[in-house]
Amino acid sequence: MTAGQDAKISNIQKRIDAGKPIRVLSIDGGGMRGVVPATFLDAMETLSGLGIAELFDVVTGTSTGAILAVGLTVAGENNKPKYKSTDFIKLYQDMGGVIFHKDRAMLEVLDGITRPSYDPVGYENLLKEYFADAKLSEAITELAVPSIELEDMNMHIFTRANARKSSSHDVEVRELIRAATAAPTYFPAANVNNADGKTMGTFVDAGLSTNNPAIIALAEAKALVAGQAADYLIVSLGTGAITKPIVAMKAKNWGEVEWIKSIFDLQGDAQSSYTETAVSTFLEGNDNSAYHRFQVDLHKLPFQLDDTKPEHIEELREAAVKSVSDQLDIIKQLTQNLME
Repeated sequence: MTAGQDAKISNIQKRIDAGKPIRVLSIDGGGMRGVVPATFLDAMETLSGLGIAELFDVVTGTSTGAILAVGLTVAGENNKPKYKSTDFIKLYQDMGGVIFHKDRAMLEVLDGITRPSYDPVGYENLLKEYFADAKLSEAITELAVPSIELEDMNMHIFTRANARKSSSHDVEVRELIRAATAAPTYFPAANVNNADGKTMGTFVDAGLSTNNPAIIALAEAKALVAGQAADYLIVSLGTGAITKPIVAMKAKNWGEVEWIKSIFDLQGDAQSSYTETAVSTFLEGNDNSAYHRFQVDLHKLPFQLDDTKPEHIEELREAAVKSVSDQLDIIKQLTQNLME
């Protein structure tokens, strides 16, 4: 482990000793709607002149949130962030058709029912291009990324802390992202090998159970402070709230096909609302801790996680830009607090 790799862990202890809060970032899942949190993150980077990995001590992301969480903590030259949020805004704008790509054979079947809807080869090549052989243990700041292992059916949390303790827990970040974004019916499940070359299992996206991973982020932060008293500054970014209700009289007689269209959004929104309550409850009585949740109302906006049409991505982007503008004073003060 290099001196640069040691620095962030030491910084967490320094923040505790100085009475400063541990800075925690949580990013929801949501496919192409990842352009929404990327826009909020871009605002924070622009206001601070710092990378996200320099503003936060612990970063967590589910599904598309894992692309941002991992991508923005990959080290470049001099152990500085390799990528900025604008790089991932551009990825959503320009590479959606590569990520969600159908080959000829897939067009001949009922997508998502008899086999996954999308061929992952182009997506996997894109991850290789962006991240090469970078490993989880090399991340600039602490990471916690959830994915579900199929055989034991348990949630697995990939963390930088564990990756640094043992090579058996270390993985290439491109494999980690592929596993964290293997949304059932959309992509095939993903195999993950550790740094020793041994299989860790076959994984799928954790979005159905923990689309908003703020609880995971808080749990990892608490584990890192190792029982010490600490304050927390938690920032949670959504990928857009689906406000269109499901009509009960219609839904009660839905079958498999109808539910497939709505189950991700229904489960995601329900779990997210519970998580917001749980995090707020945990922080009750701690006047030196704070929780900020940023979300965009997707009413009348494109919301399918695999909608890659450029005009629809731009609509999402514009909605996020407007939301940032409407809350700019709050975001400015938050960013200032993150810099302290």
